[in-house]
This record gives sequence, structure tokens and C-alpha cells, in this order.
Amino acid sequence: MEQEMILCIPGPWASRSEFLGAIITTEPSGEFIFAGGILTHAREKDFVLLTYEDSDPRMSEAFRVAGQGKISEATLQEIDSHAGVAYLHFPIDLPGQRERVIKFTDVVRRAGGIAIKVESSGVAHQWDRWSYLLTGEEFDLYCSVCLLVGDETHFYSCGMHHFGAPECSVPSQMDVHSAADLINQFNLFQIVDRPRLATGHTFSTDSDSPSFRLALEEDQRHEPDDLFHNPHGLWVLTPRE
Repeated sequence: MEQEMILCIPGPWASRSEFLGAIITTEPSGEFIFAGGILTHAREKDFVLLTYEDSDPRMSEAFRVAGQGKISEATLQEIDSHAGVAYLHFPIDLPGQRERVIKFTDVVRRAGGIAIKVESSGVAHQWDRWSYLLTGEEFDLYCSVCLLVGDETHFYSCGMHHFGAPECSVPSQMDVHSAADLINQFNLFQIVDRPRLATGHTFSTDSDSPSFRLALEEDQRHEPDDLFHNPHGLWVLTPRE
């Protein structure tokens, strides 16, 4: 199955008909319509798939975790009382889809959407931060869908498949702030410069910083049908001896 960028937006709609009513009455009235699982911008003849689902009792906790401390308690309480959920489906190409993502998420926000979570990477945002990131520079766009996580052996990114690029992984023995800076700079390098990299190449953030050797591996952290799976693989950065 082809991968998608899936965006989760909880709201006050207790049924599909309530969601439809909220969409078509959002000013300017009738600009967007929802029918047959498709959200359409009528004037531009543009559309995305949209799945409406009933409320989920785990939703506020999922946003609390995915928000990584950036979602207010007031917003989490509002999510806790949500009545329905809209899931928007886009091709997994954020740079190419940016304007469409802004347009379609904005109408759901104006129809009552409370906050947004990127199901295909696991990061969540309040609307003001989402809008700021989507309209910002390359690093802001990166932060809109990517997050950094860690386990006993590595720190690594999740979400670079939205840019058609591999993830980045560094040893967990590194200082957490240094590790985050290295991953972010390497991933931004991938997004902005689109370099031709290969196993055995090296990378450093600047001429005075340590150098790391690259090795491209398959993403074995997630099954191929998992939304988090990166089919482009994972760059493992190892300090040079």
C-alpha cells in the first residue's frame, strides 16, 4: 500500500452530518464541501480524502505525548471532550503538498478542529505553532512533521519520509543536546542540499566539530505497513576513530 501523510484533527462534531454542516457553513459559506469521504475545495476543484471517525478516549493522552510539552493543558482538556475526529490524507511529499496542507487543515481548524497530530510521524501541535511552522523556512517545515526520539543505543529522527529522505541515527552515548543538534543539522542538509550520499562518506556540522562516518541501513524499527516506516532507510552516523 502506498504511504500517506495522515493528519489527525479532533473536534466537536458528534456525527458525519455535524462535520459536514460545520464545513459547508465555514465562511465563505460553500467554499468547501464534504461528501463520500472527500473534502473538496469547490472553486479550485481540489480535493483530499478525509475519514471521519467517532471520538477516541485515548486522544488527549496521545496528543499529550506527541506534543512533547508544547500543548497547553487548556487545549488538552478541550481534546479530552472532543466528539469526533477528522483524518486528512495527503501524498507523503510535504514540500510539494505544503500549500494544500495549509489550505485543507485551515478549513478544518475554522470548522472547529482543536489541534493537529501527524499520524505518519507522531508529532502534535497547537494551531498557532502549526501555522507558524508550515509558513516558515525549511527548518520550520522540518519541525512540523519530524521529531527526535531515543532508545538504549541510539537517538534518531522520525518523519524524514515526508521529504523523501532517510532518517538519521546517532549513538545514545552522545550528550542529548549535541545529538539533537547533529541530527537536525544532518537532516536539514538532506532537505536543503539534496546531497548524493553513500555509505562510507563522512559528515560534520562544521570544520571544528567531530566527523561522523555514514552507513545506510534499512529502517527495521517499524514494519513496512507502519505509518512511521521510512522506506528510504536510516543513515547511521558513527564517530570516526
